[in-house]
Amino acid sequence: MIFKQFRINSFFTLFITLILFCGFAIGQSKKQQNYYSLLDSAQTYLDVNPKISAQFLDSIPNPITSNITGRLAYYYQLKGLLNDKNEEPIKQFQNFALALKHAKLEKDYDIAGMVSVELFYNSYLINKDSTAFKYLEDAKSFYTKTNNVNGLAEVSQMYAYIPFDQGDYAKSNALLLSNLQQYKNIIEDQYYYMYALFMLTSNYAHLDNLNTAHYYFNLLKNLENDNTIASALYKSHIVTINNCFAHIQFKQKAMDSVAFYLDASTKMRQSMNSYDVKEYFKLYADYYGQLGNDVAKNNYLDSLSVFNDQLLQKASNASLELNNALVNTDEALLEVTKKRNTNRIWIAILIGAIIVFGTFIALRYKKIKLKIIEFTKRKDEYQFMQTNHEKLKVKVRGLEDYITELKRELRTISSIDNSSEQKEKTKALYKNIHHQSSTFLAKEENYLELINDVNIEFFTQIKAMHPNLNDSEIIICYYLFLGFKNKEIAAFLNTSTRAVESKRYRISKKIEELDSTLTLIDYLNDTFKDSKISVL
Repeated sequence: MIFKQFRINSFFTLFITLILFCGFAIGQSKKQQNYYSLLDSAQTYLDVNPKISAQFLDSIPNPITSNITGRLAYYYQLKGLLNDKNEEPIKQFQNFALALKHAKLEKDYDIAGMVSVELFYNSYLINKDSTAFKYLEDAKSFYTKTNNVNGLAEVSQMYAYIPFDQGDYAKSNALLLSNLQQYKNIIEDQYYYMYALFMLTSNYAHLDNLNTAHYYFNLLKNLENDNTIASALYKSHIVTINNCFAHIQFKQKAMDSVAFYLDASTKMRQSMNSYDVKEYFKLYADYYGQLGNDVAKNNYLDSLSVFNDQLLQKASNASLELNNALVNTDEALLEVTKKRNTNRIWIAILIGAIIVFGTFIALRYKKIKLKIIEFTKRKDEYQFMQTNHEKLKVKVRGLEDYITELKRELRTISSIDNSSEQKEKTKALYKNIHHQSSTFLAKEENYLELINDVNIEFFTQIKAMHPNLNDSEIIICYYLFLGFKNKEIAAFLNTSTRAVESKRYRISKKIEELDSTLTLIDYLNDTFKDSKISVL
């Protein structure tokens, strides 16, 4: 009872420990999940108010790697998109590269495809080398894995953008026109159709086919109120086309048209990216130079110089911030690594303690169980011997009374003077002794109880192994085990040899271990050899 209580208390303690450990782990998980909603909020405000979007991302504390585990690709994707809106190409490239790295680890192939396209675009604009095309091939592979139709459409547009950037406008048009209807059919996101119309307009303008260029430009302007296209994105493409038309008109010396398109660009000044701003200042400088207005021309050239200085300063600051960010990232990773190693050590200690505790409990339980079994066995043997002892006392008293009676009869016979009569009395007494002896033994419960004191272990073991044997069958097994023949057993049991043989046959049927290769005597000698004693 004490051991049972000890075992229950021990298991209860272990159970509580595991519950607390699991609760701590779940609590940590829930704590991390609280930051995931900030990512979704940042996405919501990305196009509407980039500053608020950035504030949501900045609200996620360090270390980022552990606070938004499993969503790091999404986080760096959003950071890169914000960099694009703020015209921070260095930071944009870094964040998209990190997004690609984590997207591969998290197997988020849609994000991996999207940032691969952006990395291609940025790399191609700067280097125009094989590395850029590798990003485009990877993007196609990622989008194919998820069967992302829109993503594959964007990849096909990048293949049209390459000849567009290289000045092979006819080839770019051929690629765009072959897929234009497909782009238009993407109703849920008309950006792809808009971008195709943007490149077609620019291509035909550079091919001096202004009528066709204006046809596609009008189609592009029809998308102004399309709610699947962000207003800022739409305006940025329109202002680029205005600058393009101004450039084409300037080459044709159509100065009124140049002024018209530059005025249209001026009204959309806030929608220009860095490239558009520089083109805008150059075009105005060339325009006023053509008109002979050197003051206005120099003003725009000065504005262009100041803008370039600002871009250079911005790039320098971005590089410095990038270096700081890398240092902070290294420190954060080092801190996370230390915490993880500490957690691993504690987990290993906990597991080791559980194993040691479990082993101790198992060994202790086994030891106590053996003691209980031994005690139970000795208790059964003691009770068996105590019962037999009481029976033997009764037998001894009966035998003493029987011997006293015999002595009394012997004295009576010895007092007879007639020898013939004495002989007859003696013969009758012998028969009576034999008869009374058999009768006396038969009065007991069975022969088994008269002889089992000789070998208690044999009778205990055979009863346990073969509970289907009755007492008379067990006593025959014992005599056979001691080496007696059928005739001898019959004499001991005051029965016939045939009856003994019949019982041996029934015994052989009841013991399932016997077969044609194993006899009853061999089975008994082999099974109970440790119980065998010498016949006195």
